Amino acid sequence: MKLGLPYIILQNLKRKPYRTAAIVLCVLIATGVLFAATVTMRSIQNSLQVGLERFGADVIVVPRGQQVTTQEAFIAGQPTAFYMDAQIAKHAAAQPGVGRVAAQVFVQTLSNAKCCAGEFFLVGFEPGNDFTISPWLTTHLHGRALQPDEIIVGDRILLEPGETVIFYGSYFKVVGVLEPTGMGIDRTVFVPVEGLRQMIAASPEKAEQPLTIAPNQISAVLIKVTPGAKPSEVAEVIENKIHGVQAITTTQMIIAVTKQFAGLLNIILAVIAMLWLMALVTIALIFTLIVNERQRELGLLRAMGARQGFVFRMIVGEAMLLTGAGGALGLLVSAILFYALQGVLEQNLQTPFLLPDPIEAIALVVFLLGLAIVSGALASIQPALRISRLEPYEAIRQGE
Repeated sequence: MKLGLPYIILQNLKRKPYRTAAIVLCVLIATGVLFAATVTMRSIQNSLQVGLERFGADVIVVPRGQQVTTQEAFIAGQPTAFYMDAQIAKHAAAQPGVGRVAAQVFVQTLSNAKCCAGEFFLVGFEPGNDFTISPWLTTHLHGRALQPDEIIVGDRILLEPGETVIFYGSYFKVVGVLEPTGMGIDRTVFVPVEGLRQMIAASPEKAEQPLTIAPNQISAVLIKVTPGAKPSEVAEVIENKIHGVQAITTTQMIIAVTKQFAGLLNIILAVIAMLWLMALVTIALIFTLIVNERQRELGLLRAMGARQGFVFRMIVGEAMLLTGAGGALGLLVSAILFYALQGVLEQNLQTPFLLPDPIEAIALVVFLLGLAIVSGALASIQPALRISRLEPYEAIRQGE
């Protein structure tokens, strides 16, 4: 019976199960960590890019000193509440470079509201001119006016159209769910500002904790600049002309989040580099020991007619099979753990995730699997070349 190369490779690996398992485990860890880190960073980047594109505002005007809380509110949907005079919206609209203006009012819900567990971010908006929500209203409600007691919720609120919820003692009906964006909008409840003002006015009688937001108070002004205007220049003008406010561009928000994760990314990259280097060194060392241990066997194989290329391919093939198996298992385990713990990661990192699309995910899997296989080949080339070039007699003699 003629024994093929794949059969011989498999038999060699079966002879030393613990050594085989050690190599597979080493590559599994390195590949798994690299996959999880890459998907994490890509998910954050995707959420920022897609979310801000759908958001539509170029500049956000808030009370001075509220940049961090504003970022948490719009990026991660963290409930927050701060207020300023409603006249600021009119002053902002009068500045050069300002196109459209929309005011919003923020309300932080009570913990464990009757609709659902946890805190939620309530945002009062003006259905007639809020350019961040109006496109959705036009598409899904066919342009009909939103009633004061009707609300729109983000994808992560886990409410369905037709359900009725209570906030601060007032009843609201869910009429729509926004498409997921990966941003804070997914964790936000949008209430027509008229309905929100009515809820605030009724809260002393109906709610466990009354709201003390004055009718002339707003939380933020969203601005769409005119064509050709630079958001950074418009923001600078607003800060100089309007006292007590801070104008934040969406670009600033992206930079802030990027800086927030820059240190973490550098640490992750350093850990991955060390893991991968350790894996390569470990595989190279193990295959050097394997070759030294099997010199007599390989010499006899050469004496029986095996060519140098056959021996070389056998050693490299073993390494590639082991690292390929380790890479595949690492990707599988990492993907399962990542998707299972996605919510925990979002909570701890204080940022939303928008997972890569299937094509990008498949490309990443193929690349990492290929990297694992190539790494195995590179780590085993030197010992494979050395043993394949030895004369049969010399290999047998040294192996005794």
